[in-house]
Amino acid sequence: MSGRFNPKKFARIFLLLFFIIPMWGVCQKTTDEDYATSSGQNKPKQKEPFGQRIVYGGNIGGYLGTITFLQLNPMVGYRVTDWFVPGIGANYMYAKSQGISQSIYGASAWMRLYPFQNFFAHTEYEYLSLKASDSYGHSFRANVPVLLVGAGYQDNGLGLMVLFDLIGDPYSPYSTPVIRVGGLFGF
Repeated sequence: MSGRFNPKKFARIFLLLFFIIPMWGVCQKTTDEDYATSSGQNKPKQKEPFGQRIVYGGNIGGYLGTITFLQLNPMVGYRVTDWFVPGIGANYMYAKSQGISQSIYGASAWMRLYPFQNFFAHTEYEYLSLKASDSYGHSFRANVPVLLVGAGYQDNGLGLMVLFDLIGDPYSPYSTPVIRVGGLFGF
């Protein structure tokens, strides 16, 4: 058995856990979420239509100067419960340094847990494509896995996150910590 990191195997395990662990939590929830108790009657609560449970938003960031870095990260998700939101996203980054520029793009699967009203835990698996070079100076397009884990604060849809890259691929465009400003709307 080799000690090499296998991104395809890791992605499968991550996505499996991504969907199983939250469902276990949903099954364990024993609050009065399914029944209206304010009137003292045990009537089933009206389910929100699918379209009203969709959340959308994303992150934008960057800096200009000797090094230019711009990032757009649109996201869409589904509010399974008031405290659990999984989703998908796209990612585009533009970087320029010392006259060399490149575009980085990819996709992500993410989830947020809201243990408290405005605070959330966030995890995101990104798969990015970027231009890289080996020790001989040969350029090639690299596919880079990134696993971001962290927390954030959100108020009126706008939020701030601090994330850490747990994989630390040598070609990753991120330096830890990753700070993102953005929003998620539809709550």
